[in-house]
Amino acid sequence: MSDAYRAALRAARAGSAAAAQIMAGTTATVRENLRLVFGHADSELVRATYRHFAAMAVDLTFYRRVFDPARFEAHFSFVGDGLEHHRAAGGGAAVFATGHFGNWELFGGAFHHVGIQLAPVARPPGEGWFARRIDRFRRAQGQELIPKDNALPLAMKALKRGKCVAFLMDQAAGRNGVAVPFFGRPAWTFIAPAALALKLGVPLYAGYSTRLGDGIRYRCFAEHVPFDAGEDAIALTARLNGILEGYVRACPEQWWWFHKRFKPPRAERRGRPLSAAGVPLEAPVA
Repeated sequence: MSDAYRAALRAARAGSAAAAQIMAGTTATVRENLRLVFGHADSELVRATYRHFAAMAVDLTFYRRVFDPARFEAHFSFVGDGLEHHRAAGGGAAVFATGHFGNWELFGGAFHHVGIQLAPVARPPGEGWFARRIDRFRRAQGQELIPKDNALPLAMKALKRGKCVAFLMDQAAGRNGVAVPFFGRPAWTFIAPAALALKLGVPLYAGYSTRLGDGIRYRCFAEHVPFDAGEDAIALTARLNGILEGYVRACPEQWWWFHKRFKPPRAERRGRPLSAAGVPLEAPVA
């Protein structure tokens, strides 16, 4: 590891403590999400969450300088039957369900190095230095970005061309999703990954990365999610939510608690007092 990388990690981790204080509204969302899921908001877990994402940003920023392709296995280890199943199936079109856990950007980079170019469904990067860096990183990994606003038809076309389409499916879908259990609570979830896999009959995989330590060290999980042709898309989506829940329980500090994951569609929130997590607190206001 370079001295610059170590210095950046120290600075990012130190700054994460200040960020938790300065970003009071965001920290309130983190705490309320933790309370909804675990029944309480552990202060150390809040701090650990900020530290993790500070380190994740440093890893992404220094990736080209720190990552050594000749030592790929020192940086990334793959766990699960996903890669083996995909290769045995001849490669080609597949749906990958993932989320904002570990380091989803480097997770895509790891797949690139084992010969799988993912086409992620995501919002186009915005303005600013970091957004431009992420865009360059994705392009360098051979990724074909599918804009989120018109995702379904474009994802279907990509799959028909034999691409592997990846969905970050752990954000509130609002009226575009359905209420599916997540940590025992209704979470409005996009069903596109399950629906497309069922409709086109392509393999479905769930995958996440877990940060193991400094120096770009991640464990990448990829598992095949079998389904029957006649299975209900909502039931299959619930299974995908359950898989993510297992990873979050194992390493809770590595999930994106900053997002209001449990907020219902806008129509159900209108005129009602909301918690910091966007969840209605009581009956509608007259």
